[in-house]
Amino acid sequence: MSDRTDQLRDLVLKIGATTKVVEKQATRHGSLRGSGEIEQALLGVVREMIKQYNIQTKLTPEQLSSVVRLFYKGLSDTEIAEQLGDRALNKTVSRARIKLHLFRETDLKPPFDKDEFIRLAEANRSVKDMAEALRVAPSTISEYRNIFDSQKASERDGYTKRFLEILSDQDVSERMVTVHTEDGLQDTIDTDYEAAEA
Repeated sequence: MSDRTDQLRDLVLKIGATTKVVEKQATRHGSLRGSGEIEQALLGVVREMIKQYNIQTKLTPEQLSSVVRLFYKGLSDTEIAEQLGDRALNKTVSRARIKLHLFRETDLKPPFDKDEFIRLAEANRSVKDMAEALRVAPSTISEYRNIFDSQKASERDGYTKRFLEILSDQDVSERMVTVHTEDGLQDTIDTDYEAAEA
């Protein structure tokens, strides 16, 4: 994988250090999938998440699958929105990404004391009270409540590990195609050279 993908994988593994992975989610050696199967596998996991968490967004399941794939390629939310055909969807992409348990480092650095946030939340304080206590806008409290809830779900349910497994297959497939193509080109060059020498 690229350095960017490795960094994202390390972040995911750090976030989900306590995640339990059942056997069916483990790497299946000898079952490398093609690009079509990879897309279907991603879409299948996305559909599971939509059903389990009742994800509501204007993006279709296919678009959400693209969000996953492009996130792991290192694209920003704005770049992902552009790939989906509308730069104005960047906020929609950001919210959907969080619901899919895909976090950036900046998502996990709130502009307030996280421990105090947790204490207030566990005391069942209202959003308004929390906003006043932490000196941020109520919308910021709601945003980070969603982020922290998704983070807990990520640690519990292991969907990001399944995404990484699927996309690892894609990375290996792309490398195999590249190597095969390069070898084929070299064979052609060698053949042409030998023919010219004859």
